[in-house]
Amino acid sequence: MSNMDEFFVTGGTGDPSVVLLPGWATDGRIFEGALPGVTAVTTGPLRPEGFAARLSAFLDRAARGPVTIVGWSLGGFLAAEFAREYPDRVRRVVLVGIRRAYPEGEVAALLRSLSTVPGGTLSGFYARCFYPSQIPAYRRFRSGLQEAYLREMDGGALREGLSYLAGARLSGGTLPACPVAVVHGEADVIAPFAEAEGVARECGNATFHPLPGAAHAAFLADGFRAVVAHG
Repeated sequence: MSNMDEFFVTGGTGDPSVVLLPGWATDGRIFEGALPGVTAVTTGPLRPEGFAARLSAFLDRAARGPVTIVGWSLGGFLAAEFAREYPDRVRRVVLVGIRRAYPEGEVAALLRSLSTVPGGTLSGFYARCFYPSQIPAYRRFRSGLQEAYLREMDGGALREGLSYLAGARLSGGTLPACPVAVVHGEADVIAPFAEAEGVARECGNATFHPLPGAAHAAFLADGFRAVVAHG
């Protein structure tokens, strides 16, 4: 796997109104088609250590006003963290496919598997992001972007992401003070539905948006665009 640096890039015209933070083992390309017509900032593979400061520095140059931060999975933890540390930068947070925490044993097993069969580990993980219900989206991903990810993903960035997830926690008390929308696929096999719903219910400024039939990659499912647009 070749090195891929974290970067920020703005797609669209005008000032960015949305920042899209991807999940583990992906980058901003995973959001292609999710928010058509929206001027959004995307990133390369996330490196959690010091991420909030790097994003703030970028927004100093790129955005004149507060933005909506959309964080998927790993990106959800970082979106909440950024909004807590830089509240003046954030209008709203949308968290997709989150959970309270990832069990230590689950993360350790993924690290071991990544060390022995990296390609198989990633391929299996990608399949679980779309199964059991988003099969057409998975077929498109597998025939296109998956090949690039298997070729390009950097092992150091993958391990850094897992190390961060081993200690990351979300609860109603750790969500930021700005309005928060928690979006979750009802068929998600990676992040339990009840965990995401519980986090949202604990927080007085959060709303919960279940997407019927959606899997972990719920940002590609029907209904996601409306949640972001109508916040």
